[in-house]
Amino acid sequence: MVLSGVSKMGQGFPMAAVLLVTLANAVSARAATPEQAKAFSERAAAYIKQVGEEKAFADFTRPDGGFVQGELYVFCYDRDGVNKAHGGNPLFVGKNLLHIKDPDGKEANFEIVKIGFEQGQGWVDFKWPNPVTKKIQRKSAYVIRTNDVVCGVGYYME
Repeated sequence: MVLSGVSKMGQGFPMAAVLLVTLANAVSARAATPEQAKAFSERAAAYIKQVGEEKAFADFTRPDGGFVQGELYVFCYDRDGVNKAHGGNPLFVGKNLLHIKDPDGKEANFEIVKIGFEQGQGWVDFKWPNPVTKKIQRKSAYVIRTNDVVCGVGYYME
């Protein structure tokens, strides 16, 4: 079959490949899923145990540390709400963010610390700026207590 003078096996094939790559990129640019956030959080907890807190926190915070993928990033808090790592905003590291409120007045970090230290792990829902879209969106984070910190990864629900 000939399309506009180009056979399918000829120059038309590279165009199909370009279309497939474009579609694949569009799929990878989609929002993350709850399963991806939970798996990313579990990977972060295992990494802390493997390399120790100091190296893990540094890697979690660095964009090229292997723990920032689009809207997915790791954040960690100690029992008092002091941020130990934040892949979405490194300026948070070292600051007490326990009582920061989302637009609805919810103290998300207080909830994160509470769930982590009281239950060991679980989901926390809140509103937070999406680093990809730059919009405040509904977010759900899976948090896990590892040693004496709570770390988590969230996905945006919108």
